[in-house]
Amino acid sequence: MKHRLLNLKAAAVLLLIIFMLYCLSSTAADPDLWGYLAFGRLFWGQGQFPYEDVFAYVPTLKPWIYHEWLTGVLFYPLYRTLGPPGLQVLKYALALAAVGAVYLTARRRGADLWPTALLILFALSCLRLGYSPVRAQVFTYFGFAVFLYLLEDARLSGRWGKLWLLAPIQIVWCNLHGGFLAGLGLIFLYAVGEAWSRRPFRPYLVWFLVAGLATLINPYGLKYWSYLAQAVTMPRPEITEWVSIVEGYKQGFVGGYEFYYFLALMAVAVLLACWARWREVTPAMVLLFTLYLAVRHSRHQVFFALAFVAYLPLLLSKYFRELTTRPGFMAAIDRLGRKIPALAVLLLICLFTYRLAGHNPLKLEVPSEPSRASRPPPYYPVGAVDYLEPRHLGKKLLVHFDWGEYCLWRLYPQCLVAIDGRYETVYPEAVHKEYFDFLMGRKGWRNFLAHYPPDLILIGMGSRIYGLLSADPQWRQVYADTGCALFRRRDQVPAGPAQAPRQP
Repeated sequence: MKHRLLNLKAAAVLLLIIFMLYCLSSTAADPDLWGYLAFGRLFWGQGQFPYEDVFAYVPTLKPWIYHEWLTGVLFYPLYRTLGPPGLQVLKYALALAAVGAVYLTARRRGADLWPTALLILFALSCLRLGYSPVRAQVFTYFGFAVFLYLLEDARLSGRWGKLWLLAPIQIVWCNLHGGFLAGLGLIFLYAVGEAWSRRPFRPYLVWFLVAGLATLINPYGLKYWSYLAQAVTMPRPEITEWVSIVEGYKQGFVGGYEFYYFLALMAVAVLLACWARWREVTPAMVLLFTLYLAVRHSRHQVFFALAFVAYLPLLLSKYFRELTTRPGFMAAIDRLGRKIPALAVLLLICLFTYRLAGHNPLKLEVPSEPSRASRPPPYYPVGAVDYLEPRHLGKKLLVHFDWGEYCLWRLYPQCLVAIDGRYETVYPEAVHKEYFDFLMGRKGWRNFLAHYPPDLILIGMGSRIYGLLSADPQWRQVYADTGCALFRRRDQVPAGPAQAPRQP
């Protein structure tokens, strides 16, 4: 009987891994990926560290503080050597490792396997938001999960020996992604929570200081922190993932399913905490703070989901243990037997393995036209860039924000761009403010064209600015397809019709 139970548990773990891979198997390339690859190509190609931006034609910040620089340095040779499968395998490996770390945290806290697996399944819908292929955030989520394990293990055991790992992890993390601040914040919350609980807290403060100093080991030194102070506090109203989840739902950026699923996750956390009369100050403080971040910025839901899986399975385990003391519950379990759950797990393994394989999870798609899906993936002006590459129609390309990094990846040095997803790492605030006035077709939209005149403009077909440019006598459409339109200054365009739209 014990052997059969172990086999069922192993099958359940396998099902969990396969289902997780299926949930994270998005294949539409993220707009930020092209920026990483472009930086990596520049880094490996020029033989010295790029402290000045070379991709934009508008004024840029100096030095160029690219907090994801090491991601680009790693991604480019990986992409050149192994292609898209290399990047996708890295994404899946880091996702599994992050979930594995919070699983170990839950088990270290005394949670049982089944409740932990159940809450992992429940949290996957929020976790998947951070794993579009492939962003530097995958390193941040992994680092955050490892920090959770190390800090919680120290709190439970009262032994601080493993905390030395925080410093070397921070050195690597701070050069991969600016999200290393989440790690420092986690250490600080543990110090505050343990002080509040009147437990030993000074070791956390010591390692908070050491880990903070370790972040100075970067190519920019103290200037990195000057950049971070500005980047963390700046408003980003045009960047949808930085909008609050409530405001995103109102404006349609956050779908109804995503919004109500998050509310359900929050409700489960509250119900479990109330039922168990949860008294652990530090874990509760971390969970509440990550909840605040998730509500404030929809992109931070992943942090809440990781903390949810780390801390709450113990509470659910206690509830399940209480259920097992009830004769009626155990009688129902006995009637169910082992064969039905085993068969169900086997069927689900087959189903999700089949569906995962059907997704072709190792490919990397570059959609060339907008999708009609309720939560559409990004798409790119593939046809327009193909049209531009052999023609050399101009040097200065004003491009839709989501396409900027794709264009600089494919068209540099033939074209220089304005503006792209590297955003505050490259462009002064005054420049991107005027840019978004142009892109949104707001009052004063011509100011950007006057101050930073482009040779070419590449924008979405359905945008407000498309109508304004179409009616502007200074610009002529030279290419169009179902997703994008390319404009060139009329005084540079030979007489003749615009490029005919491609058939979808």
